[in-house]
Amino acid sequence: MNSAFTRTLILAVGLPFPAAHIVLGLANLHQVTVTWPVLTAMAICLALMLLVTLHWEGNRLTPRQGLVMVAGIVVMELLVQSVLPVGMHPGYAAWQCGAIQMLMVTLAIRNQIDQAWLGTGLFVVLDFTASMIHRLSVVDALALVVPPAMWMVVATAVSLVLLRCERQIRAYETKERESSARLAREHARTVFHDEWALDLDRSARPLLEKIASGTISDTDRTDCLLLESQLRDQIRGRALATPEVLQAARAARKRGVRVDIFDDRGTDLPPAVFSEATAQLAAALKRAERGSVKGRALPPESEVAVTILAFDEDAPDEELYLEILAPPLQPAGTPAGNPMLF
Repeated sequence: MNSAFTRTLILAVGLPFPAAHIVLGLANLHQVTVTWPVLTAMAICLALMLLVTLHWEGNRLTPRQGLVMVAGIVVMELLVQSVLPVGMHPGYAAWQCGAIQMLMVTLAIRNQIDQAWLGTGLFVVLDFTASMIHRLSVVDALALVVPPAMWMVVATAVSLVLLRCERQIRAYETKERESSARLAREHARTVFHDEWALDLDRSARPLLEKIASGTISDTDRTDCLLLESQLRDQIRGRALATPEVLQAARAARKRGVRVDIFDDRGTDLPPAVFSEATAQLAAALKRAERGSVKGRALPPESEVAVTILAFDEDAPDEELYLEILAPPLQPAGTPAGNPMLF
């Protein structure tokens, strides 16, 4: 729910209405037997008004603050009732009834409905009992406690509506974010496919036109094989198939090196691992003059993220095997493991 609207509602209910009842109570101080309990209750009322309206952390008060509100209105009720006249209707000398009513309504709007009903229930019991002790009629006693209870029903309904609206807004915002993310992914996928198709057209069209015209040479056939291997690297070795690696793999194949690049991971490599792995794989491809070079990205659950193997059967002493470890799950700031060379 719009917090500015809710805050305006809380301020409108929690400040002017209790303040007006305090003014009415001051105007009827002559009816009470002792004034200091009433003035003390008014001071408590002012403090509760500030607590329920000016302490702002979203729209919700904490349960502890709600209990403080309940305790405060109980003390107010006891102080004022202790000095009301006996045998006559107190009129606006019982100003605390209206003030407590609006304080509990404001507490309910601040999403502490249970505490608001607890305070209202205690007020009804205390006020009705005190009215009987002061020898008021049942009708007069009910007239003092029924309006606050009715206002609480309205406040509860309003609070529930506001909470439902807030939940609906959050659900709508979540769906909107999900929709935006889905559209972004679809757009990125479309752009990637378009770029892929354009790059494939640039690379393959000249050779395909030569094949179609029957003018293909041995060099063109070699280029076709190299292009086919490069496309296979891009598909099978997705996480490792950077432009530098692809270029180095093409040059190595021209020298007669067998190159295999695989991605068994299915997700992107961590940036540090990706940088290290592609640099090491490109370097191994550039060094290889014969034999075989294999690079593989392992599944995410593996402790080893990438393995690189370069060997030549005619030169077993020059075999290279490199394991690049995945970053361990550890608190931020803990150094990760280094690549291991065997």
